[in-house]
Amino acid sequence: MTSLKRALIAIGGVGFAAGMVAIALVLTANDSRDVTGFDLALGPIVGWAFIYAGLIAWWRRPDNRFGSLMTLVGFTWFLGAFGLSDAPGVFVFGLIFGAVPFAVLLHMLLAFPSGRLEGTAARRLVRFGYFAVLVMPAVWALFIQTEGNAECDGCPRNPLSITENDTVAGILFTVYAVVSIVVLIGVAVILVRRWRRAPAPERRLLGPLYLTGGATVVLTVLVITAEQAFGDTAAQVVNALSVVVLASVPFAFLYGLLRTRLAQSSAVTDIVAGSSADLRDTLAAALGDPSLELAYWLPERKTYVDREGRPIELPDEGPRAVTRIDHDGRCVAAIVHDPALNEQPGLVDAAGAAAALALENERLEAELRARVEELEASRARIVHVGLAERRRIERDLHDGAQQRLVALRLQLRLARDQAGKDPEMAQQMLDGAMTELDEALAELRELARGIHPAVLADRGLEPALSALAGRAPLPVDVKTAPTERLPAPVEAAAYFVVAEALTNVARYSQASRASVAVERRNGHAVVEVRDDGVGGADPSRGTGLMGLADRLAALDGRLEVDSPSGGGTVVRADIPCG
Repeated sequence: MTSLKRALIAIGGVGFAAGMVAIALVLTANDSRDVTGFDLALGPIVGWAFIYAGLIAWWRRPDNRFGSLMTLVGFTWFLGAFGLSDAPGVFVFGLIFGAVPFAVLLHMLLAFPSGRLEGTAARRLVRFGYFAVLVMPAVWALFIQTEGNAECDGCPRNPLSITENDTVAGILFTVYAVVSIVVLIGVAVILVRRWRRAPAPERRLLGPLYLTGGATVVLTVLVITAEQAFGDTAAQVVNALSVVVLASVPFAFLYGLLRTRLAQSSAVTDIVAGSSADLRDTLAAALGDPSLELAYWLPERKTYVDREGRPIELPDEGPRAVTRIDHDGRCVAAIVHDPALNEQPGLVDAAGAAAALALENERLEAELRARVEELEASRARIVHVGLAERRRIERDLHDGAQQRLVALRLQLRLARDQAGKDPEMAQQMLDGAMTELDEALAELRELARGIHPAVLADRGLEPALSALAGRAPLPVDVKTAPTERLPAPVEAAAYFVVAEALTNVARYSQASRASVAVERRNGHAVVEVRDDGVGGADPSRGTGLMGLADRLAALDGRLEVDSPSGGGTVVRADIPCG
């Protein structure tokens, strides 16, 4: 048994004892105090109903103060019975604090369902309500004497009275009545506004309690008005009716709980019976939230997408709430919904659990659409990069090797012309032509290496990576590389990942060392390049890494860059290789 459960059981026992004390005070009251069987029967029921309904709410939502407020209404309700005592001190205690439960009731209604007072108006009304029932009766009691008073037949002496002044007491009571009416009307207005603004899920939650609580507020206003305008008889009739309605408030709350459970069961049934083709609409209808949205989790991307595969951001706080749905221990989706549904514990979770399999299927469809969209985008980028690369090669050929070959042709023609006239000069020209030819060949080899390195095609990935490491301007350790040949596209992709990563290390990282590792794991080639530089690399800001990501996407591979500021950079590629 948890400590909370033991504490709530203890509070329940104290509440029962408090009710029995109230019954004893009613039974031992002076015969002239106009105590009826109605008071004896209904009074304890009201208090106990609030206490035990509040304890149920407290147990269901320990972090929500609504349950404790409802329990407090029940306990303070029994304070009114102290006003029936013949002991002067006990009597005046009940006289002063008899209206406290109504202030706590207003606090409870305004705090429902979150347990917190929301809005300046609500907080001010609650403060005025507590002031009215705690301070004003105590001041009023200073100017009345109840013993022998015709309006309080059989009442004992008031030990707090400093002087009997009916005029001052009447003014104070009138002010107390006016303040109470203003507070009650203000509460009624707030409840009506909340009801009108509330979406459908929240109305279903607020309905029973707001109906009975609002009716109690209205009847309390009528009690005070009738007492001032029509006398005690009319006030007693309206008061009896208000007590009956007040007694229904905790039962309305329990009905709301039952209604929530039935809604939960109905939601699960509707989802199970519904078609997966309209899962969002089925969930929205079952939960009573037409604004409901679904977001599907893609673990490889570590992001949520909509049904079309487009990335979406989940709201952190504010007007929308998020409930994550798991299937077989893995997150498959999230339901973005009205926060009012959180006040019905387990409802969204139960609906999500019922729809988990369908959500998993839709998640796979969304992932497929996301891959298709990504592939289309990467293909468009590859076409653009291919065109740009061809233009670069054309420019390099034109500005480099082609110009040298043109100059070589001219030099050979001059050497031919000089062969008969000045053989020595012709020899020098031919030597210069050989040098020019060697430089042209070197440029062509360098250009060809950038297109596809010969060592990779001839000898495989390990020698090609060693050659890259040897040409790097900083120490590079090739830790592991597969000795067996991989499919040519996989080898080329792995090679260019390492080449681009080492180029970025040399240019931007300010690193002192780097390491390269290529391993074959479960039918995948995993390439990893690490450095000890400054970090902070952002793949979205450079074309090199983005081009690599597109190259890998064409092979159904994936590129990841982990580069915390000051923590070095890790470029990791995962390439299926059969």
